[in-house]
Amino acid sequence: MRRKITLPILGIVLMTLTVLLGNNSVFGNNNTTNNDTPIVTLTSSNYEKETGTGLVFVDFWAPWCGPCRRMAPILESVAKEYKGSAKVGKINVDNYKKFSIDKGIEVLPTIVVYKDGKEITRLRGLVSKEDLVKIITEHTKK
Repeated sequence: MRRKITLPILGIVLMTLTVLLGNNSVFGNNNTTNNDTPIVTLTSSNYEKETGTGLVFVDFWAPWCGPCRRMAPILESVAKEYKGSAKVGKINVDNYKKFSIDKGIEVLPTIVVYKDGKEITRLRGLVSKEDLVKIITEHTKK
């Protein structure tokens, strides 16, 4: 009798953990980027260096955020197509909560755009590829 109760409860607990942690983190990887991507993984220690020169899009995201997951392939595409013109970086707000709060992040996803270390705009929520490309063309004109 005890085994009949324990197994279903264990199953429910495991499914709940899978949902809460996200499918990737159960298998040891909660980073949406991979090694062959031009997207830079940002941390609180490399943030200033990586955003200091050129045009940089910083995606503040979380693995549990549905709109963030929908934004990921758009950013991946922009990062590949405009590699010489703009850099794309991602920072997981779950790993850098205080840092994200200090940067004024209130909505996910938020993309902060920097030009030579200075913030030029913030994009909140889902953004189209066309809107990102418009920013790139606008700020890379000579």
